[in-house]
Amino acid sequence: MEQKNLTGYPHIDKPWMKYYKDLKFDDNNYSHMVEYLKEKNKFRKSLIAESYYGKEFTYDEMLFDTTSAKALSSIGIKRNDLILNLVPNLKESGEIWFGATQIGAISDYIDPRPDSTNMQANANKLLEIIKFEKPNYIVALDMCYIGMIKPIEKELKELGIKGIVTISASDSMNLKGKIDYMKDVINYNSLKNARNLNSNVKKLSWYQALQDKLSNMKKMEEAYNKATSKTLIPVYKYTDLKNNVKYENLYKIIAAEDEINYIGHTSGTSGARPKPITATNKNIISKLNQMEMAGVNFDTGDRVLRILPLFAPFGAFDNYLLTLSSGAISIDVPEFDISEFGYLIKKYRPNIIIATPAWLAQLPNYKYLQNLDLSCIKKMTYGGDSMSEKDEENLNAWLKNHGSNAIVRKGYGMSEFLGCGTHAKNEYNKYGSIGIPIPGLTLGIVDPNIDDKLVPLKFEEGKDKLEGEIIVSGNSVTNGVLHENVIVPHYELDGESYIRTRDLMAMDRDGIFYHLGRKDRSFARFDGYKIKPYEIESIIESHPLVKQARVVEYYDENYRGIMPICHITLNNENIENIDSIKLVNEIVYDYIIKNPTMSSRQIPSKFKIRENMPLTKNSKVDFNKLKNEPLDNTEINVSVEETNLSVGSINISYANKEKVLKLKKD
Repeated sequence: MEQKNLTGYPHIDKPWMKYYKDLKFDDNNYSHMVEYLKEKNKFRKSLIAESYYGKEFTYDEMLFDTTSAKALSSIGIKRNDLILNLVPNLKESGEIWFGATQIGAISDYIDPRPDSTNMQANANKLLEIIKFEKPNYIVALDMCYIGMIKPIEKELKELGIKGIVTISASDSMNLKGKIDYMKDVINYNSLKNARNLNSNVKKLSWYQALQDKLSNMKKMEEAYNKATSKTLIPVYKYTDLKNNVKYENLYKIIAAEDEINYIGHTSGTSGARPKPITATNKNIISKLNQMEMAGVNFDTGDRVLRILPLFAPFGAFDNYLLTLSSGAISIDVPEFDISEFGYLIKKYRPNIIIATPAWLAQLPNYKYLQNLDLSCIKKMTYGGDSMSEKDEENLNAWLKNHGSNAIVRKGYGMSEFLGCGTHAKNEYNKYGSIGIPIPGLTLGIVDPNIDDKLVPLKFEEGKDKLEGEIIVSGNSVTNGVLHENVIVPHYELDGESYIRTRDLMAMDRDGIFYHLGRKDRSFARFDGYKIKPYEIESIIESHPLVKQARVVEYYDENYRGIMPICHITLNNENIENIDSIKLVNEIVYDYIIKNPTMSSRQIPSKFKIRENMPLTKNSKVDFNKLKNEPLDNTEINVSVEETNLSVGSINISYANKEKVLKLKKD
């Protein structure tokens, strides 16, 4: 569309809107999420909505059946009650969400995975979350109940928890499904052995592995029966509640457009307690509409891997609800081995794959996928982190070589606006970009150095790109309040309410965005010089041997202050075969010193070449672990002789001084 009277401010001009035509929003005529999903699927009742270990469930069973709502009502759950969910991706996890929605209750999803081998430590961490988020009821996987809830039963009673509902991963499995599940466990074990990823992996025959699995299941059942034999809080099996539902246990649909429907949690690692993100029915319906208008939805009948968890808004909305609002089939995967992500593709042959870069980038390395026809893959999208241009090119070539017409798409989003906020396809799917904003979201660029107010930046004459911190506004943005606590602050700009992302981006004049890095990853060296990791990382990653480069701060004893250390992983190279000193020499001299856009003060004073990066539970690079990782003398030191005005010679050496290379400035 032609734009006139441009102001130069992205949040006003919205240059990306030229890529969208004939848009019509439809998010104001539904009282709650399930009503919206029912309308979308009123002619699809007999189609398959979910598949769980071979057992299939129709849209009629998932959305139009009222059993779950009645079952929850039967134990006293009512409007505005908060249900804390400790469940993986089971068929029941979505079913209970839909039932809670229809009685006006709030579904709060917490990561069910323990952080420690110490059960009491896990229970105590959960207790802190419960104290802050104040649930009335808890729904938990039976294993979570035993390990995380039972140890704090007395405290939960004192906090007013009224009831606990338990689910087993096998509740929706028939005999064939249970055998399939056990085969998966055994297959993952075999694949690890084949790849020699862990020399300590126990090598079992199929029969031995099956016996072990059956034995563990029996022990779990015994432990559950013992834990529930005497309780301070009523404990209900969800299957029993559904089976005992009486006709008179009716629910009432509540018009709750602006009431909280869902609480998810951010995936970052900046604090001990995950940050809760609230979403109203209006937020959710707007989000689903925005994604449909952006063209990121799926076709009816598409098979979509559901691997992203419900406690992460990306998993709840971009993966699960988008599948159901599209009339597609959700393949529910509660558990899989991240190191063998390709196994899921081989087994399920999905049409749609949504994952993180860490999972997708390793697909070309799986030998068991080498000769597989993957023409089934229609869309492959990543978000949550960045992928290098080299990895993206390799993945596109891999898809083509395996018969798929898909081109890797990428996006950018945050939990605070329920996941996807930009997407890249067609002419705006450029390498290195994250595409354009989805309709209904407005992105602006402000000065990242001013924290107490929004100071918008604008295109000046002759400038092709604008760089700064991104702010976001729209109907899918959380109001950021839980129990009157402000979780996500809002700021006013030109009559609209925005949130700050703390993400640094560039935008070109066509409205296409490029992610530069997190504002909060920047830090000052010992001498006050500000280090922006994304600037250094992108340069180092342009070296042909480097796969990933991640720069974090550490305390340097020599400088008696903060300096940058760069952690590096390699492209298909064995670390033992690499001359590390030579590699660091090339990076420092050819990629930084010779680069006119770089300063010698940006040279990391240490490099560490490693097999892989530590990851968070959502497979993002865990920067906290990198920052807190102690030095172990395997690093390579880079010492720059410098004053505040000049740079002299550069010494590169192993930390243990076995080899030293001295460079002189040109």
